[in-house]
Amino acid sequence: MKAFATWVMKGRMQAIIAATVLSLLALLVTPLALLSAAVVMLAVLRQGWREGAVVVGGALSAMAGLGFLLLGMPLAAVLVGAMMLIPAAVLGGVLGLTGSLRRAIEVAGLGAVLIVVAQHLLMTDPTAFWAEVLNTFLASNVDSEALAEADLSQLVEVMSGWMAGGLAATWLIGSVISLALARRWSDLIDEKSEAAAAFHELRFGRGLLILVPLLLLFVVIDGGRPSLIGHLYLVGMVLYLVQGVAVAHGLVAMFGASPAWLVGLYMLLVFVAPHGATMVAVAGYADGWVDFRARARARRRDTDGV
Repeated sequence: MKAFATWVMKGRMQAIIAATVLSLLALLVTPLALLSAAVVMLAVLRQGWREGAVVVGGALSAMAGLGFLLLGMPLAAVLVGAMMLIPAAVLGGVLGLTGSLRRAIEVAGLGAVLIVVAQHLLMTDPTAFWAEVLNTFLASNVDSEALAEADLSQLVEVMSGWMAGGLAATWLIGSVISLALARRWSDLIDEKSEAAAAFHELRFGRGLLILVPLLLLFVVIDGGRPSLIGHLYLVGMVLYLVQGVAVAHGLVAMFGASPAWLVGLYMLLVFVAPHGATMVAVAGYADGWVDFRARARARRRDTDGV
């Protein structure tokens, strides 16, 4: 990781090459989009907006050329690249200007809100749009006989109703991962360890503690049906999911506990979805009121004093 981050920061061309190659490969291997965004965030974080704009512009130009040569679709390649790299540049700039991981994630949360609102403004019916997308995907990737036997219409109906919020929530989680990577890479270059400490102390403001229950209340009153408010509630819960994960990391580091606890946490998130994620998000929300890490530090001081 350190060798890669150092190479990327050796010069403008290295950063452009890394962002371009990773963005194109992300068309085949989606998780590589996280690395591509992290490269741009790192460039803006360490070298400022102007240099970051040059890196993004160079990467998009290269993607247009390669998109034409390899795919015959330069505009599509540029649009995909812009959706990945421009928000990454903004978040990297916020992280660089404020020096605060919390502020950068909160801005990412606002970006996720805009994704939800944009879908509701630009689409006549987001649920119908996503139902068509899901049905088209299933028709092209699943054998017609198997599809008929499985009868996935009910699953498609449920999923399509929440896809507008799910898309925003997924983008938000990816942005948080990319921000954490960029901050970590920057620390490796400088031989520091501030990134881990910043994540271990991550807590969002009190305003969110009031807003998220209000959104949930409206969802319950509406009978739990997919809606703009419900999609915004998903975004809020993702923020507390991130805080819950930060609490776990902070407590494990504070007590020098085995990393197996964190392995168990991530297994819970992956294999007990979505209930595992809900549990961690509830713990993150509770931490907003209780501050488990501060209480743990106080108890540890009392114990050491004795």
